[in-house]
Amino acid sequence: MMKLSKSQCEIFHEQGYLHVPDALPMESLDKVVCDLDRVVDEVAQRLYAEGSIRDLHADKSFENKIAFLSRDSGMSLQQFVSFPRNRSQALFDFMHDPLLLELVESLVGSEIYGHPCQYIRAKLPQSIIGADYEDFANKSPIHQDAGVLLPEADNTLVITTWIPLVDATVESGTLRVYPNYHRGEILTHVHSPGYGLMIHPDCMPKTEPEVINVHKGGLLILAGRTPHGSEVNRSDIVRWSMDLRWNDANMPSGRPMPGFIAKSAMRELTRYNEWDDAWKECLADKTPRKVWRWDNPSEVSKPSRPTPGVGAKGL
Repeated sequence: MMKLSKSQCEIFHEQGYLHVPDALPMESLDKVVCDLDRVVDEVAQRLYAEGSIRDLHADKSFENKIAFLSRDSGMSLQQFVSFPRNRSQALFDFMHDPLLLELVESLVGSEIYGHPCQYIRAKLPQSIIGADYEDFANKSPIHQDAGVLLPEADNTLVITTWIPLVDATVESGTLRVYPNYHRGEILTHVHSPGYGLMIHPDCMPKTEPEVINVHKGGLLILAGRTPHGSEVNRSDIVRWSMDLRWNDANMPSGRPMPGFIAKSAMRELTRYNEWDDAWKECLADKTPRKVWRWDNPSEVSKPSRPTPGVGAKGL
């Protein structure tokens, strides 16, 4: 796989998303899986030493181990596997995979900035944890990624490469995407208890979403204003996935946190230790900083309504 074709780029700009099957080599993905499995085992050892669990579930596979540990501990373990707490060398290396950056370059250009807003998501199956379990990654209400960025990035094309580490299916809670809304305004978002921000109910698209199965090795590329989300996981495995975001390094990112120069002909690339040290300094700095578009989303009362197909410059 090289750069996206002209027709693929046209589809992305027309619909606000693009499904690219068989985009990434299994070897690259399996290195991430191996590293995340290591992180989960370390969390298990810590929980066991604290007396929070009685079983390390060492016999369980990567596809469901964290679900059993979450169930037994009664804790959300999402924070331990995701950014910014998990800043492993393996994840940083994957974000420099040449094939991945070739795809990204097709849309944002040759000066590629690894956005500060990245996530590893372990969507846990209800069959293991039960229907009453609450967790940030367990259900993702419909939202726009641009809705959680500051207005300084309104004219920046921030794209998300959504990369499953297992086959993402309807049963396991794959993404639900609303095409053709990415050229309208950024919609009003409000708090969704336990799950972050979601589009105000009065602003929700009136059409039905596209529900896209993405097999391991494939990915979805989403524009920042494309509404999307996912339902609960009704399979028997954890739906592991990565939300990796990118933009032109010459444009504002909309997040006052550390990113990195991933590819450039003009700038020195960010080394792993520089990125890691920048995050350590950022997390240690308790100075209040504005990271949301709205000061208090729960009090927003005048929603902007979705307008499919109405252009926003640069998107």
